[in-house]
Amino acid sequence: MNKIVLVVLLIVLSVKVFASDPNVDQARASLQVVKELTPWPWEEPVTPILDDYLAAEFDQYQGWAKSLYMVDELKMHKWGQSITEFTVLAELLYTFQPEDYQEENRLTFEAAIANLDMFRMELNEFLYPYVPSYNLKHQNLVRHFDGEGIVIGVFDLFDPVRLQEQRERHPNIEGEVQFGDPITFLHGNTVIDIILDIAPKATIVPISTESKTYNEAMAYMRNRDDIDVINMSRAFHITNDQLDPEFSEHLSHILQSKIFIKSIGNTGTDLEGENTDVRKRLGLPPLGSFFTYDLDLIKAFLQQNQGAPGSQNLMFAINLQPFSNEVSLTATVPGYNPLAIKRSFAISGDAVYSVSSHNFESGSSFAAPQLAAISALLLDAADHYGYSSGEAVPLVAQSLQGTARRSHLGANNTGLGLVDAHKALAKLIQSSRRVE
Repeated sequence: MNKIVLVVLLIVLSVKVFASDPNVDQARASLQVVKELTPWPWEEPVTPILDDYLAAEFDQYQGWAKSLYMVDELKMHKWGQSITEFTVLAELLYTFQPEDYQEENRLTFEAAIANLDMFRMELNEFLYPYVPSYNLKHQNLVRHFDGEGIVIGVFDLFDPVRLQEQRERHPNIEGEVQFGDPITFLHGNTVIDIILDIAPKATIVPISTESKTYNEAMAYMRNRDDIDVINMSRAFHITNDQLDPEFSEHLSHILQSKIFIKSIGNTGTDLEGENTDVRKRLGLPPLGSFFTYDLDLIKAFLQQNQGAPGSQNLMFAINLQPFSNEVSLTATVPGYNPLAIKRSFAISGDAVYSVSSHNFESGSSFAAPQLAAISALLLDAADHYGYSSGEAVPLVAQSLQGTARRSHLGANNTGLGLVDAHKALAKLIQSSRRVE
């Protein structure tokens, strides 16, 4: 009887116990070790996280209110990334020390880094149930379709070690197709995680390139007939400060037979470079993003391809905050560009969990794969209802664009609005019946 009472008490008090877990003290001690051994020269972000974590009143909230408290108020989904950024930089600083110093302190340093990383993963595990899931209205769609037979090209950058781990878990991920000598970056691995979380049986083709071989990668995707959807979380290709004409020609041809999903950007502006409404309202200065050049490239491509065959198959993803009630503070929005508005969807890409990084990721790069995955599921459905590939691609694009949920934030901020996969599926089925 006493054991039963003890178990019940442990369950009831589990949140409070976690909030004062001794691992916090271990993380603080490890942090001090890392700072001393690097030596760390600046203020660091981890101490405030540890302090805020211990001071948090987790047991004062339940359900939705607790989600709002942890995500909206405490911004806990950003803590893991801050810890990761700190440990990565600390490891770099450590390599600047003399080799004999590094060797003498290596075990101590690595143990301290491991403790901080363990705290980060435990923190994210604790937070995970309280972060809103995808807001795509796709429950009915995933009940019947899983993307099997649909091929998605992921045009990105990858960490090959993590990619191999992903391939061991998911045999439907092909080997990486490289052009030139692209850098190693975990970004594309997270994109794959998101796609397979929604469309688990879709075939993934990881495609990476450096800038000088961009068009080779585009030609590969263009000529590979089995690719149905392309997810691009990179900028368009630039040459002499303008949209590269060869890139533009490849993309125009791709759109005639494939769905092409692109993250619209993370500049905190509209396509004209003006601060977004939310940033103006909060009095925030411009972000000064390096990728603002992509805005002109997007506008140029839309203008050049207005009314061209397949132009409707290009769709953009705008990043929303976790509860989908406001655009992200870093989001690029269409502004008052009508060509961009009718190709754009607002999707929450803040606080999206990645199995590869064990972190919550943020950015339009992680809104785009949600749209790519939904497109794959709808293509799977179109195949089920007897459509050929040539018929299915434009039908899926039209179904998504014709059923988006309009947002109170306005088309200049959210384009067509939020994805409604349920209505898109219904529209596709209705089209099938009319054909019959």
